[in-house]
Amino acid sequence: MTKARILFVDDEPRILDGLRRSLRGKRSEWDMVFATSGDQALELLAESPYDVVVSDMRMPGMDGAELLTHVSERHPEVARMVLSGHTEQEAAIRVAVAGHRFLTKPSDAGSVVAVIEQLTHRTSAAHGIAVRRIAGAVRSLPTLPAHVDELTAVLGAADVELADAASAASRDIGFTAKLLQLSNSVFFGARARVTSAESAINALGLPTVQALVGAGHLVCSSERWGTAAERDLDVVWRHAMAAARLAGLMATPANRPYAQAAALLQDIGWLVCLADRRCADGPTHREVGVELLHLWGLPYPIVAAVAERDLRQRPPSSGLGVAAAVRAAHLLIQQTDARDPGLGTHDDELAEFLAHPQLTATPTDWRRAAEEASAQAGQSFVR
Repeated sequence: MTKARILFVDDEPRILDGLRRSLRGKRSEWDMVFATSGDQALELLAESPYDVVVSDMRMPGMDGAELLTHVSERHPEVARMVLSGHTEQEAAIRVAVAGHRFLTKPSDAGSVVAVIEQLTHRTSAAHGIAVRRIAGAVRSLPTLPAHVDELTAVLGAADVELADAASAASRDIGFTAKLLQLSNSVFFGARARVTSAESAINALGLPTVQALVGAGHLVCSSERWGTAAERDLDVVWRHAMAAARLAGLMATPANRPYAQAAALLQDIGWLVCLADRRCADGPTHREVGVELLHLWGLPYPIVAAVAERDLRQRPPSSGLGVAAAVRAAHLLIQQTDARDPGLGTHDDELAEFLAHPQLTATPTDWRRAAEEASAQAGQSFVR
């Protein structure tokens, strides 16, 4: 097997020596190269391919944020990881846009190894490098213009309440995904798995979220892709919002946060492909979306459910599970005004879901619940 190639960047030689010693057990699996500056790292990346670059944040000359921004532009197929002891808000915000994963110093070797091993794994067997290159380049996702205005207005207010901030954030798919990426990292203060916009804002803190929006890096209007793209984005957005509401009703309490998040993010790959025409060359938007969520380190049940959204589910009678709850919600929403017209209805599979013990155990009329979720999604759309 070809060894994974990992590039470590830190201006302190003693830090690099410590990494070299603590990771010597991985020498049979990784080719590890060590650079003492951003300029040297870029020279090495230009000379030969790497799978992962691990950078400190504060370095003289070119700092970690600038280095990783260059890597994202020139070598998007390289996963970008921050390993730093400096978490000042301004620098953290800059690196949050450019990085994929984040760890604080000191971190034990096991944590470093675990994250790097995850990043060397590519989720697409058919289009691995192409999908990684597309997903790896993503720093923000297109947002409907009305949502840009709402996020900016709500989160820009000095006296904004957490509930109002969470409500505004949860109405934007890409912004919610970015919040989940950051809030699931100990680098940004996470202590437990985060699965909703509200819990993400609570974990990050309102000042950090406001600073992220104010910096203008995480919210980009879809206007530059034209009115047709905005119309398509409207369809994807409404379907996802309605499915997320319904999945929350259908899933068990333990699975509910994961099912809601997965339903909201089910077509996040489509948002990437809206901005990246290379998707037309082979990779599907499903592959791209799963790879992006994997790179961003979202909880596995969310990533797996997004990956399986288009697959027929045959859940055991004991419970639907996250993926089946998302699939069932999707199929029910396909019967409503919030349907995606480009997809089928799969009536026979939906009938099997509606006969499942988990759904028949309550007197809920699930078709009516789907219609209500569709209507609520339409009402919450701000133009």
